Amino acid sequence: MEEEFNGEEREYYSIELPIEGIRLVHKAFKIAVDKWSGGDPVEQEELIAMRDNFFRIILEHQFNNIDTDRPGDY
Repeated sequence: MEEEFNGEEREYYSIELPIEGIRLVHKAFKIAVDKWSGGDPVEQEELIAMRDNFFRIILEHQFNNIDTDRPGDY
């Protein structure tokens, strides 16, 4: 899948991760956003968007597995 962003063409890739991997990537993005030291504001916006997208995946997983997940396990 390709899309144009800020005048540049972007390619998209698909990956498969278990929920534990999703949680770990979300945690890494959260740390990156929390410890943002400045720089390109577009990069900061992209980090925030990625953090939020991984959180959405976690929420969707919790909703779909409401009987099997432990409460507060995100």
